[in-house]
Amino acid sequence: MKDKFSIYVSMLVCFFLLGATSWARGGEEHRDSIPESVYEHGYPNPFALGVHAGTTGIGLHIYQPLGNHFGLRLGGSIMPFRTQISGNYSNRDTRSDVSAKANNVSLMVGWTPFAQKRGFFRSFNVQVGGAYFFNLEGELETRLTEPYRYGDILVSPEAVGTIKTHVNYKETVNPYAGIGWSNIVLDSRFSVSIDLGCYYLSKPTVSMEATGLLEENVNNAPTIENNIKNYRYLPRVEVGFSYRFW
Repeated sequence: MKDKFSIYVSMLVCFFLLGATSWARGGEEHRDSIPESVYEHGYPNPFALGVHAGTTGIGLHIYQPLGNHFGLRLGGSIMPFRTQISGNYSNRDTRSDVSAKANNVSLMVGWTPFAQKRGFFRSFNVQVGGAYFFNLEGELETRLTEPYRYGDILVSPEAVGTIKTHVNYKETVNPYAGIGWSNIVLDSRFSVSIDLGCYYLSKPTVSMEATGLLEENVNNAPTIENNIKNYRYLPRVEVGFSYRFW
C-alpha cells in the first residue's frame, strides 16, 4: 500500500511541477506568443473541457467563466480503490482486503480576485460548492494468515473465519470549500488547474459480519461507528488539464 501511495503522490507532485514550470516559463516573452485574451479571465474563456485526477478520483470537468473574476466548474469523478494490508492483532498476523468507492458529481463556484493581474496568482481562486456522492463507501475484510493454536490444536484460518466491516455514507450533497489555481496557461488552448480543499461528509454508518468461529463474536459495530463518527472531512487534492474552446 505504501508503494502505491508513494507512486500516487509522486504523480501529483509531477503534475504540480509541470504547472509551476509552465508558469515559470510564462514571463513576458512567453505571453507575447499567446493572445492576450487568454489571460483576461480567471477561468478558461469562453469555456473549457478537461480531465482531472486526485484524492477523490479521476474524471471530467467543464469550466464556464462568469465574467472576469468568477466561474463555474461542473465535474464528475469515480474512485475505485483496492489494496491489501498486512498487520498484527493480539500477536497474530492478519491480512486485510480493503476496497473503497467515492463516485460523485460536483459543482463549484470560484472567485479569482487577481484575474487581471500578472504572475502566478492571476488564476488563484477561492471555491465553494458541493458534490453529490452517489457511492461513498469502504469495506475491510480481515482474516488470519496462519493457523490459530488452541492448546495442542491447530485451527486453520478458514475455520477461524473472516470479519467484514462495511462503512457507508448516505447519498447526499456534501458541502465543499477550498482554494486553487484555475487557469495556469500552457498555450493558447491548454491550461492546468490545481485544487486544494475539503468536503464535509454526512455521518457514516458501520455494519459488521463474520464467518466461521468468529460468527458469534461480532459486536463491535456500534463502537467502531462511534469512533469514526467525527471523521467527516474528505480532503481534495486535484490536478487537471483543460482544453479551451473558442
